[in-house]
Parts: sequence; structure tokens; C-alpha cells
Amino acid sequence: MKKLNKIYAVLFLAMGLVSCSDFLDENDQNGRYDDEIVWADPKLAEGVLIKAYNMLPNDYTEKYDYGTDDMVTNLVTDNTVTMATGGWTSRNTPFGNEYKNAFQAILHVNDFLENMERVDFAPLSDEEVKQKYQKRLRAEAYALRAWWEAKLLTIYGGEDKDGNLLGFPIVTKVLRDVDAAELPRDTYADCVKQILDDCDKALIENELPLKWVGDDRVTGATNINRMNGLSVMALKARVLLTAASPAFAKSGYTMQQAAEAAADVMINNEGLTKLTDKRGLSFYNLGTKNTDKQYLNTCQEVLWYSSIGASSNREARMFPPSLFGKGEINPSQNLVDCFPDENGYPIDDPSTVYKSDDPYANRDPRLDLYIYHNGSKVAGANNVTLNMETGDDKIGAKTTSTRTGYYMKKLLDEAVSLKVGKVITTPHYHVRMRYTEVLLNFAEAANAAVGPDVDIKGFTARQVINALRKRAGITNEAYVNSLDQTGLAELIKNERRIELCFEGFRFWDLRRWMDLPRMNESVKGYDASTMREIPSVEVRKYEDYMIYAPIPYTETQKYGLIQNKGWE
Repeated sequence: MKKLNKIYAVLFLAMGLVSCSDFLDENDQNGRYDDEIVWADPKLAEGVLIKAYNMLPNDYTEKYDYGTDDMVTNLVTDNTVTMATGGWTSRNTPFGNEYKNAFQAILHVNDFLENMERVDFAPLSDEEVKQKYQKRLRAEAYALRAWWEAKLLTIYGGEDKDGNLLGFPIVTKVLRDVDAAELPRDTYADCVKQILDDCDKALIENELPLKWVGDDRVTGATNINRMNGLSVMALKARVLLTAASPAFAKSGYTMQQAAEAAADVMINNEGLTKLTDKRGLSFYNLGTKNTDKQYLNTCQEVLWYSSIGASSNREARMFPPSLFGKGEINPSQNLVDCFPDENGYPIDDPSTVYKSDDPYANRDPRLDLYIYHNGSKVAGANNVTLNMETGDDKIGAKTTSTRTGYYMKKLLDEAVSLKVGKVITTPHYHVRMRYTEVLLNFAEAANAAVGPDVDIKGFTARQVINALRKRAGITNEAYVNSLDQTGLAELIKNERRIELCFEGFRFWDLRRWMDLPRMNESVKGYDASTMREIPSVEVRKYEDYMIYAPIPYTETQKYGLIQNKGWE
């Protein structure tokens, strides 16, 4: 390879990846490193790969769901609101920086893969350890590249004006700018193949352990927060499900392939044997004690998570004003109505025990677990009952008050206190991949491929959905067992909406399903002071071509990329 004479601007500083946070040393030259220096120093060399980790999102992407029927935000000037209410253009998109960021991360990975053979990553170790360490780092690099490629495909995959299904420019080597300018978008199918190939390279010969456990220097728990084998397998299942969905089905990938990929994760993660553990429902709060942290590192639910750090930022954004928060996310009545009754029947089913004059009683336990409503009990440091009929938590009382009559509870820790003079922070982390998504991916794909009750690698769609609902506290299987393939498909979508709410899935799910009516469903609310539904808190204005997001205008101008149909 021709020397590129790169100068590395080291922005790598610790995201908390154990064993990588101290890679900077006396070679620091005001944060800049010459090419030869980087590849002569194993810590700096690994830092190139760590840069691709550092660029990962540090929190959930719930912001995208501001533009769905699940929620609104009281940040009414947010560009996601502009998008959802009819102002979406290729020049004004919430995803404008995602394209550039993903390619920057891929560049770091490619740079590492091209140069890693020059590096002695374990200079004081025997040859066997050195080889093992190098193979693991190579596997990590392929895994990370696959993750960033999948992000590009999720956001920007779509049809051009001629109906061709396109993905992103596939880049697997370090390129000069002049070369990059000549890269066209590859087909969607080829992009999927590239991602799957990278995943398979990461998984070859078990160079990545399923989870980082034990004391082994190379594969042990000191590597927590890096991609592991289970997260790579789960990524494959996610990508295949999207590729087989209605919006991308012409790619040629099938629901059978998606179901089999998800089943492989299930086989390697103890199937449904531990799904009765209800801690999986509160997966975001498992690191508050040493015993919990140990559970977090080994539990069935959490496949990959970020570093842990004490904070109250999430609560400061999302707590209701009475708890000194900014109430940023306001769940919709549409979402609340998706939660069934305690027996698993939809609230509009003739068999339901739901009562409209007591709407939060006898409901799916997940409703109280995930959403604050009038009369919700707040435990922990705050220990209050929320009143949304009067006071600061009422609709419109303050700029930080709810617009829908609800506040988000999921992803928050009630041990946090924001009271002046009594501020309490707790450990927080971001779960990047979890088992529940895998199970829902399997159920959707298996039901579509073979129906509710035909097994794929030992599991059926109906079996998985019943297991998820049982974990939630719905032990009555009568409703699920009464459904045919079409009915179960709709229920699976509903379960996905409930289980993954506020995690940034809804926006992309509606698009891959090509569900334009739901995309344009007005957000509803509920005024507790009048006990009346608000039929339209915020309208949605999406045209049919908005199934696919636009390539940012600046990128099309710089590189001559073909735009998705309908966008200018």
C-alpha cells in the first residue's frame, strides 16, 4: 500500500472501553500523530479502531420517534418535528450528519484493517497470545464495519426514480478524496451481502466470544462494551429482517433467512429458558449495584451495552416538571391504547376487562412500567403520586409540561433526584442490542415465512410471543392462541411497538412495513382534568415517497450520488 502520509487527529479519548481508555502515551504531540508513529505503537494503533467505537451513539435514538404516532416532544422547534409536520427535505433532515459520521467510522475501520499486520499488539506475550489477540481485533473491526454499514442501509436505503433499489457506496479500503468522489451507490442487495460477509468474517472460528466473560486476557470480561459474537449474530438477523420487509423485498432476501438468523442467536443464548426473568423488562437499570453489574455482564437480555457512568442527564430531560425534569418526551394516547388488558385482550375486544372510566386499571403491567400517567406512583428518591389534573404536570401548564397527558418512564431511574440540594445521580448505560429485539425479529419473520406454529430451528412465532407476554405478566394465552397468521402478524407488530417503545425502532419499522396510514396518523392525547381524549395533538404529513429517507443534499452535490425517488 502506498504511504498516505496521514496525520491522525486523536479524538479517541476514553469512552470507557475497558483496556482501551489508556492508550495515549508520551508520543502525544498536541493530539496529533504521524502515520509511522501510530502503527509502531500498539496502543495508538488500537486507538484507530477505538475511534470507530467512540463514534457510536451514546444513548437511545428515541428522537427519531418524535415523528411517529408514538409520541411528540415539547421541543417544538426540533427538526424532527419540522420533518413530521411536512417540512422534510433533503436539505432539512434530522439525519443530515449520520451519512458523514458513518463513513468516517468506516474509514477508521478500513485504516485499521489495512495496517494492523504492521503492529505487535501484545509485545510481551508469547506467540499464541499475540495471534489470538490479533485475530480478535480483526474480528472486532469487521463487526464494527458491519454495524456502521447497517446504519447507512437502514437510514438511506431506498428506490431511485427508476425503481432500482439502492443502498450506499461500499467502501472496504482507505481512499483518497478523489477516489471517494467517484463512488456510486451500490445496489441494496449488494450492500446486504457486504454486511453479512463482514459479520461472517467477524464470527469465523469463534474469534469473538459470544459474551465477554471470565479472566482470559483476550476474550475475558475486561473487554466488556466491545462487540461480541451474540451482537454480531443479532445484527445479521436485524439486517435480514429489514431486507425481507415490504419496502425492500425486491432485494431478494427472504423472511425464512431472517428467521433462521434470529433462531441462531436464540440457540446460542439459551432460547426461552430464562425469559421468565422479569429483570429483562428493566434492562436499562441493571448496573446500579455490584451484584447487578455482574448480572448485566452475563444476563440473557443485554447483548451489548455502552460504558457505565453516573449521571442524571436522561432524567433531567424526561422527568415531569414536578420532579424538576423537562418532560421532553410525551407518549401518545395512540401508544397507550396499544397496551392490552391484564388478560392480553385488546382494549376494544369484546372480551376485555378494560373500563374507559378507569383506563389504567387492569392493564398490561408494561403500561405502568414504561409510561407515567395521571395517578402514577413514582418510587425511589422521589416517592410521590403524579397529578396531571392540576399543577405543573398538567397539559400546557409550562413549556416543559406534557402536550399529550403522558410522560416517558421507561429508560429512567427513579433513584435519581433532581431536587436542589438533594441531587442524586445513578449509573447509566445504553443498551445497543438486546435479546427482546431478536425474539421479535424471529416472531415476525417466522410467522411471515411459515405461519404461527411451524417451527424454525426448534422455535415457533406463537411460542415466542406467548413467552414475551408471560414475562410481562400476561399469563392468559387465549387471545394469542386464537389468532391466525394474519392476526398474529398484527399482534407481533403491536408487541414490537410496546416492547421497543422509546428505543428508536418505530420510525424505521413503519417505513419498512410501508405503512403510510400509520405514518400519517395524528398523535392523540388525554386531558386528565376533563377526562377527554385530545384527537389531534400534532398532525403527521408524509408523502408516499417518504417511505425512504433522502440522501443529504450536500452529499449528493459533493459526490454525485443518485437520490432516492421524490427528493430533490
